[in-house]
Amino acid sequence: MGKEGFLLLFVLGAATLALWVAVRLPRLAPQSLRAAAVHMIVALLLSFAMEPALQLVPGLPARLSVLIALFGIALPAMTYMFLSGVWFLKLMAGHPLARRR
Repeated sequence: MGKEGFLLLFVLGAATLALWVAVRLPRLAPQSLRAAAVHMIVALLLSFAMEPALQLVPGLPARLSVLIALFGIALPAMTYMFLSGVWFLKLMAGHPLARRR
């Protein structure tokens, strides 16, 4: 498997984990649009901080260090980014302004 294939499966895995958390643990979802927007802002800031955080992993590009960076930093961060998007879309779908008359 090439790098592109692995990256695609990695991102799809993070999205699948986010959907699983959203369905399995609905009590974690924010109850207001303001809280959901805060989660979206945090996810955006996290996306900017992810690359510098990955560079801090000692021993890169050794195999173990890459695995730690991918599954210890990138996967949780990307899962949270997708999860905050799911929460925001869920709240927007139920918002009175989003309903059709």
